[in-house]
Amino acid sequence: MRRQQVRLLVDAIIIGLAGAVLVRIFDVMVNLSRDFFLGYLAHYHPPGLPNEGGIPQEIVGPYGRALIPLVTTLGGFLSGLVVYLLAPEARGHGTEAVIKAFHFLEGRIRGRVPFVKMLASALTLGSGGSAGREGPSSQIGAGVGSIYGRLTRRSPHERRLLVVIGMSAGLSAIFRSPIGTAFFAVEVLYSQIEFEAQALIYCIFSAGVAYLLSGFIVGWQPLFRMPAELAIPSLEQYFGFLVLGILAGVIGTIIPLVFHSISRFFERLPLPLYVTAALGGLLVGLLGLVLPQVLGIGYGWLQKAIDGELPGKLMLLVCLVKILAFSITIGSGGSGGDFAPSLVVGGMLGGFVAYLFNQPPAPYVVIGMASVFGAAARAPIANIFIVLEITGAFGLMPAAALSVMVAYFVQITLSSPLPVKSLYESQVPNRVHSPAHRGEFFTDILEDIKVKDIFRPEKVYAVVPEDMTLRQFVTLFGRTEQQYFPVVDSEGFLSGIFSINDVRPYLFNEDLWDVIIIRDIARRDVITTHPEEDINTVLRKFTIRNIDQLPVVKSDDPRIFLGMISRREVINFYNQRLEKMRHRESQPYIV
Repeated sequence: MRRQQVRLLVDAIIIGLAGAVLVRIFDVMVNLSRDFFLGYLAHYHPPGLPNEGGIPQEIVGPYGRALIPLVTTLGGFLSGLVVYLLAPEARGHGTEAVIKAFHFLEGRIRGRVPFVKMLASALTLGSGGSAGREGPSSQIGAGVGSIYGRLTRRSPHERRLLVVIGMSAGLSAIFRSPIGTAFFAVEVLYSQIEFEAQALIYCIFSAGVAYLLSGFIVGWQPLFRMPAELAIPSLEQYFGFLVLGILAGVIGTIIPLVFHSISRFFERLPLPLYVTAALGGLLVGLLGLVLPQVLGIGYGWLQKAIDGELPGKLMLLVCLVKILAFSITIGSGGSGGDFAPSLVVGGMLGGFVAYLFNQPPAPYVVIGMASVFGAAARAPIANIFIVLEITGAFGLMPAAALSVMVAYFVQITLSSPLPVKSLYESQVPNRVHSPAHRGEFFTDILEDIKVKDIFRPEKVYAVVPEDMTLRQFVTLFGRTEQQYFPVVDSEGFLSGIFSINDVRPYLFNEDLWDVIIIRDIARRDVITTHPEEDINTVLRKFTIRNIDQLPVVKSDDPRIFLGMISRREVINFYNQRLEKMRHRESQPYIV
């Protein structure tokens, strides 16, 4: 194993430990904030997850839900103020910021961002803002990776890897899903099914370390409690999951459109961030008066859907309104993630489909969770693993794979003509389009191109005999636009070459024109190429003497001149090949 690989494995362990510690602190902050804002101020307790020690029932105090809009407004204002004063880049959903840092910022995240994100997100989530813990956790972990990269003076390439490693650690610590979150970290960077494969092994290490540390603190159970039997006994039931996949693809297309439209609306308002965040909090609080299921993280309501305690039509209503609620919370400037809200949307959609087909809701809720977010985030593979890990429902793998991939293909088909194609604007289609990999494909492409692919043997070049006088050449030069002139001996074999710059010193002394012959001017050490040579080697030859053209000779006899190839021809051909590759890779059905 190479030294760099060993070092990155050590890095992954360190970042996994540090990321898990910060994320666990962040989780405590969210719980304390929720106890204060919703519990103490509003006298309201949404249902929680039993596997996280929560009470599975909604508790409404003496004032009902009347104080919720005041609390959500206050939380939005404080969260927006923190971000406005300390780190504006900590607004919104954290995963988007990580993707942007990887592709466009060389893995740089300001040192204060993870800590500002912790505080701002705790305020948003604790006060009932419709968002999730996972997006902030990914940005916290990525921020740890970026800080570590600066402290250890890493190159931009390694710093980008450390950011992705940190993201997987943060997500694993909060999600209890080491495999799924490792895959998510390397898949969510791209809008096509592409992976940052070189980072995967290190992400698995960091996610595993974070999972272990988090497990010792909060336990090893999956987030959600599932029924004992989740088998799918008949083939006919897969029709329901096919329908779910189609609907999830439609919802996965709608979510980015609604989210980005609402975000643009709030960005255009001539108001400071803390005011728009407070306004967003107020609107979400008003929605919560009527439909409390859209408030907060929403996992407790998902558990009730899994347990079959929510009516089918209510689940459809929650599915649709939750899209609006979390778009308002995050789009207005609140700090939180879009992962949990998308899981709630998908789970409620799955529960509604189960209601339509008169089936037990648990399998449909679980698979709906994976399908909607897998489509909306363009990360289908990772979300299959994540949802099955956080529920422990591994027996649903075949049905989940069917539904998620159908949702993904429906989403990329429906969104292809739309201006917004994914939840994450900073995603690029694949590695070819990523600034993080700029230049990596240059050599690969050039080594695949041969001189014969570019060289035009039909083009005629003036060839100069060795014994031609300078006066005769001046006459020839006046009839051609060539800059480089191959020289041949009496038998017609290539013996040298010269450029117009080699002749220039003699042009102003006409007395020498009949004395000097071309043999006196031409260089004997000719740098040539042949039709089978790769263009990467040809480009290196161009740079040896900073020349713009090379003679092309026969592969089996370097004395026989065939023509010339220019640096410009090579570069133009490369650009055309790269553009074709980008166009081909941007087609939606390339997987």
